[in-house]
Amino acid sequence: MEEWRTYKLDELIDFQNGYAFKSEHFTEKGEFKIIKIKELKNGFVKFFDDTASIDITNSDLGYFEKFYVQKGDVLFALTGDPVSKPNELSWVGRVSIYNKTEKALLNQRTCKIVNKGNKVNTQYLYYYFRQPDVLYSLASRAKGSASQANLSTKDIGNLSITLPPRYVQDTIADILGSLDYKIHINCQINDNLTSVQHKLAA
Repeated sequence: MEEWRTYKLDELIDFQNGYAFKSEHFTEKGEFKIIKIKELKNGFVKFFDDTASIDITNSDLGYFEKFYVQKGDVLFALTGDPVSKPNELSWVGRVSIYNKTEKALLNQRTCKIVNKGNKVNTQYLYYYFRQPDVLYSLASRAKGSASQANLSTKDIGNLSITLPPRYVQDTIADILGSLDYKIHINCQINDNLTSVQHKLAA
């Protein structure tokens, strides 16, 4: 039977930082949504009415490819509130998973995980970092002021993690992912019912 092993995260994964897009290049209905820190909400990416977007010329597509965000990518907020603030959903270091199909690009002060090999399931890492004590430990490493804290990808990469064998990670990630999907569907149903009720009451 395979044993659990301890690694430094930077042995398992790399990080891709976001790009410093300029606001003058944003458009109202561009082809690519821009994922800023504010879009990382409660474990997922949420787009708002004021979420920025951008169009990219064909000649620039290759350059921006490394900033693309695809379904299943795991993202970190590298800037946010320090742990002294009561709302952990706004803390620096919070993690989100991209579960959408819209074309999207990473903005500065966000990053995504890039897997180096097959020792770790990145979705398993997502659930690992969703644990309150793990988030607290990471956010506590941040530097900054009482109003804003900052992490680097080096701070995250220096963390140690003890992992079960890969097949166990895959099983855990699949089970938790299935539960998340059911919760998401139930939330959509509740939202739709609330909308219908409001229309009937109007």
